[in-house]
Amino acid sequence: MPSGGDNALLVLVVGQFLMGILGNGFMVLVNGIDWIKSKKLATGDIILVSLAISRIGMLSTLTCASFQLVFSPDELLSDKMNVSEGFWTLTYLTSIWFATCLSVFYFLKIANFSHSLFLWLKWRINQLVVGLMVGPLLFSMFVNFPVLERAYYNALLRRNKTKAYRDFQVNGNQYIIVQVITNTSSLLPFFLSLVSFFLIVLSLWRHMHQMKHSGTGSRDPSMEAHVRAIKAILSFLIFVVLFYLGSFITLWQFSIPGKDLNIRYGIQLMCLCPSGHSLILILYNIKLKQAALKVWWQVRDCRKRSK
Repeated sequence: MPSGGDNALLVLVVGQFLMGILGNGFMVLVNGIDWIKSKKLATGDIILVSLAISRIGMLSTLTCASFQLVFSPDELLSDKMNVSEGFWTLTYLTSIWFATCLSVFYFLKIANFSHSLFLWLKWRINQLVVGLMVGPLLFSMFVNFPVLERAYYNALLRRNKTKAYRDFQVNGNQYIIVQVITNTSSLLPFFLSLVSFFLIVLSLWRHMHQMKHSGTGSRDPSMEAHVRAIKAILSFLIFVVLFYLGSFITLWQFSIPGKDLNIRYGIQLMCLCPSGHSLILILYNIKLKQAALKVWWQVRDCRKRSK
């Protein structure tokens, strides 16, 4: 029988799952309709669609893991979960990389620098984005799948059949190895997003400085684009930090015997990134925001007519 805490976990996770499916599905739907009408899709929209699909898979895996944690924790920690763990690794890495591609795309599209390297990258923005989406991702897949399969299942998920999942014991060295393997893959994309964020801030500062000297006091479209990109990337960095915190809490639950750190909090924090950040992207994307407002107005009109 699930406890009150387990029921709260399921309610919150299902709520975040539905919110994430709504936001990510909306991004796929709007861009899909746009692609059908115009027979083409802009580079930024392709990144958004890829990111949304990967996050739907990521949320699905987290939701399934939450239900298994409540109703069948032994199955969650069994070797039968090999396929599920591989799917989780795939969706997690693709989500991080696609969000990083979006940050780099915003930087190259919006920032304004006269350096020759920046101009060369800006000129080859489409090829660069494709390389960021495919190259490092394939490398991470080939490197992490066999390593995770050996280390993760041999170290973290070696279970004592006579005890429940909270009594699992993993020594410190094994835990450190697992932590390094699972987190190193996302350090490079996180660093690229962080660099993109600071360079866009620098570009905005230079732009405001030029406007001040030219006597222009109002906010121009370039400044608005800078601000939207900064908010989108900053929100991604914040959500990724929360995701890391949730992942750390979840893994720590299994690494320290006798510690009840409440794994529920870790899973809830992990669900925030693929659901919350996608909604923020809709707010700061002009096309998606306009489409969302149009849907809202239609729903409001239908409700008024029904009354």
